[in-house]
Amino acid sequence: MKEETLYLKIYQNIIDKIRSHEYTENEPLPSERSLAEIYRVSRSTIRLALDKLSSDGYIYTIHGNGSFVKPQAFEQSLNQFYSFTDSLKASDTQIKNIVIDYELTTIDRRSAERFNCPARSVFHKLTRLRLEKDYPLMIEVTFLPQSRIHHLDLNYLKGNGSLYRYLADNYAFQTNQARETFRPILALPHERELLKISASIPCMLLERFSYEDNALIEYTKSVIRGDKYTFRVDLVPGSYKGKTDIYGHS
Repeated sequence: MKEETLYLKIYQNIIDKIRSHEYTENEPLPSERSLAEIYRVSRSTIRLALDKLSSDGYIYTIHGNGSFVKPQAFEQSLNQFYSFTDSLKASDTQIKNIVIDYELTTIDRRSAERFNCPARSVFHKLTRLRLEKDYPLMIEVTFLPQSRIHHLDLNYLKGNGSLYRYLADNYAFQTNQARETFRPILALPHERELLKISASIPCMLLERFSYEDNALIEYTKSVIRGDKYTFRVDLVPGSYKGKTDIYGHS
């Protein structure tokens, strides 16, 4: 069999193993020597397959350490209100939510100042792990005022539905203004454990304040894996006015 045909077959076989999670994200592939033995081909044939896998975005190489499975990254546009759940479902991505914690909490003075609400206000505090299939994407901690959202159905929220769709259907939840900020962070040990990442993988902290008629209706703090998400803003010439506010919805 010609070397060209061989390396393409090996290339496709490795892709199949990546998609089936036999080779998992950020984990090393077998060495060139091992792959040559597995497929019973020369190392030059393996190199051709690895080069194509790298150029097509399936793997990355660290000099002296070998080849690793590249995480699938999701792109989220920030040009308009958006839902993480709806955006991922639109790309035929299977979404899974795990409720890590839930409580009714009375916020302290500092939070009351940030939320621009009376001290000792009571909020639902919902912590969820958002996954693509079994791959963690982000940790979300959401605060919702009990005075506006009286009850949360945790059984529904443990499924794959959108929190915002649930709120819209049950409470006519609709934001007319929101503010989001992003900054790079290194996840804390308990966050790394939930996200299944090493200390070397950066994350992004997203904070979102959503308002209904100038009253805070939701605050969400998300720790998002930096190797799994990119955010995009499309700039139109002449639209810059000295300050850009990005409005979001999750």
